[in-house]
Amino acid sequence: MSVPLEQLPKCARNAWTRLRDGLFGILGDDLVAMWAHGGTTFGDGAPRSADLDTYVIVRRSLETGTVQEVEDLHAAIAGQMGVDWDAWYVLEEDARRRAAPRHAYRDDRRDTSWAINRAHWLAGRYALLHGRKPAEVVPPPSWSELQVDLDRELEHLERHVAENDTDPVEATYALLNGGRILRALETGDVATSKRSAGSWALDHLPVRWHSALRAADRAYEGQATPEDADLLASEMAPFVAMVRKRLPAATPRTDQRRPRWSGY
Repeated sequence: MSVPLEQLPKCARNAWTRLRDGLFGILGDDLVAMWAHGGTTFGDGAPRSADLDTYVIVRRSLETGTVQEVEDLHAAIAGQMGVDWDAWYVLEEDARRRAAPRHAYRDDRRDTSWAINRAHWLAGRYALLHGRKPAEVVPPPSWSELQVDLDRELEHLERHVAENDTDPVEATYALLNGGRILRALETGDVATSKRSAGSWALDHLPVRWHSALRAADRAYEGQATPEDADLLASEMAPFVAMVRKRLPAATPRTDQRRPRWSGY
């Protein structure tokens, strides 16, 4: 069972329905499926500033003029409604495969969270905006595929640490998503929100990490104090290192090879 559209926050629901209607006007029958997913669909109080994670399955490649129409539509809705999009467009034939798909019109990008996304959708963590349900399109992920994706998510956190990008937003993401990775390793279940993962981490990790996890929760709410920001910045690197000890790298790296950003 998916998340009913009417249960989504009003602003997000209105933005998604405007995007859906606009895309159908542009793509017509080439719009195979459209799913809302991510923190906004979990119903656990994601912040108003959360990106609107959107997955769009299209029947065929988009021509240059069509791509511009799609991009203009996203920009218009974002500007008028004050939302931020995190949208992926994938060809239907690619969505039916296990391999991480390329973006439908950004050839330099591929979905490095493909297995995790599929697990979320097949667990009902999405809202159906248009067309086919995920179970009609994507294959279920194996645990080995999920481990590779978890490794890539952790690499993304390590990249921020390597570049000393420890502002409160990135540090909060690192602690909560790091908690989500640990929960997945312990339970075999990746389909949870960052907030729920933070609560799990408080219940299961040593007291040594509790102050930072509580600061991350406050920061996620937009209520971080200057002291929270300092604590998050100082604890980000050791927390990510602790998570890495529990999840060996899927692909060994040399000292000269930097961690990758997700999506590349």
